[in-house]
Amino acid sequence: MGCILGLVIVTAAVFGGYAIVAGGPMGALWVPSEFVVICGAAFGALVAANPIPQTVRILKAVPGAFKGSGIDKATYYQLMGLLLTIFTVIRKEGVLGVEKDLADPHHSERFNKFPAISHNHHAMDLLVGSLRLFVDGVVNAFDLDKLMETEIDTHHHEVAKIPNAINRVSDALPGLGIVAAVLGIVITMQHLDGPPSEIGHHVAAALVGTFVGLLLSYGYLQPIIATIENSNHETHILLSAIRAGVVSFAGGSPPAVAIEFARKAIESNERPTAQEIEELSQQVKKGG
Repeated sequence: MGCILGLVIVTAAVFGGYAIVAGGPMGALWVPSEFVVICGAAFGALVAANPIPQTVRILKAVPGAFKGSGIDKATYYQLMGLLLTIFTVIRKEGVLGVEKDLADPHHSERFNKFPAISHNHHAMDLLVGSLRLFVDGVVNAFDLDKLMETEIDTHHHEVAKIPNAINRVSDALPGLGIVAAVLGIVITMQHLDGPPSEIGHHVAAALVGTFVGLLLSYGYLQPIIATIENSNHETHILLSAIRAGVVSFAGGSPPAVAIEFARKAIESNERPTAQEIEELSQQVKKGG
């Protein structure tokens, strides 16, 4: 929502200032040929610089930036509840107590009590995968920690490719705007024998190319890139909290201590308080 609001403000400030304050004619900014040159060249550069599957992921990520990651304090609260539930069951019933849940996590009643986590496939892949290794007893806590670190790092590098690729396009847009402007000047030079009004019209159309390239780059794409990076960072923190809790529990810590490790991995503005965790612990003990 913040990204949408910001882009609306950018649009209102630029075009409102031009049309209302400066009294500029809006029709003069509508030059389809400039948009075709700039946007077409930018898209072509994107396709040329990335494999087709990566290009598809990039195109899907841009609309996704407007939705955000969906990760907030309530998400972390549910994560604490899920981890506490799982750790408590294992401590009381042994690993067999969660074997059925891990075998089919998407239909697990325990997991589905916490939809913010069960519907986040990145979190579920890391959590379920690590718990299966722990339950099967194939790795110790140290190896599990390194394995989860590797998975998180791989995910981090994978998702970073998308904003990096968009950023390269954004950096190219001012130059592509100049390309469109130069083409407009070439057309203008063919009308030097015309009246001044005609020459002025062609020069203005050419300058629109530079304007469009700069606006798309700094006014639109750069904020979208920052939003995608913020979403990736929020996911990274969520995964790090899962790692901290699971590794602590696998190392022999009681559920309350493991949850505290997970809680400390969360940034302060989203971190559930110790009092909230205590209340959550009481709910889990009561089966709520």
